[in-house]
Amino acid sequence: MGNRQLVSEIVLTPEEEENVLNHSCTVEKLLQRIENSECKNIVVAAGAGISVSCGIPDFRSPGTGLYDNLQKYNLPTPQHVFDISYFKATEGKAFYLLAKEMWPDNFKPSPTHAFIKLLDDKGLLLRCYTQNIDTFERATGLDGDKIIEAHGSFASASCTKCKSSFDQYVLVTKILNEVLTAIIL
Repeated sequence: MGNRQLVSEIVLTPEEEENVLNHSCTVEKLLQRIENSECKNIVVAAGAGISVSCGIPDFRSPGTGLYDNLQKYNLPTPQHVFDISYFKATEGKAFYLLAKEMWPDNFKPSPTHAFIKLLDDKGLLLRCYTQNIDTFERATGLDGDKIIEAHGSFASASCTKCKSSFDQYVLVTKILNEVLTAIIL
């Protein structure tokens, strides 16, 4: 069953439709519904916005976004920092320098990350889908089994040559200490 079919099967009551159209779906009302046990099996879909307040830039905002601030790496285009062919051709130098700057230990999770963990502590969280690689959901103590990291994360990596897997503790040692010749991921 495709996503379109699933979405087309969602039926809102006239009152729910009116609430959505009039923007009366507020955080306060959501919290009230959670408090009243009207919400169970909550699925969170998170993007860069929940980590921006932590100091992690989003990718595309003019002036402050990551892609607008990579000049020091002399990349052909900003997107090359994440391009696997460029990574292999340059032994990952730009990627590793950026990873060192953005390593999760340099930042702290936001209140939104803590809220996701609270949902889990209350038995309400079914799953957390995130586009973020920063592992802040894990840093709150949220079990990795509840997290789907759509773009991967700093929690693990694989060697591009031998395909061996490495956990974040091996990775952090290599990245922060710049021991990159020993492991080209």
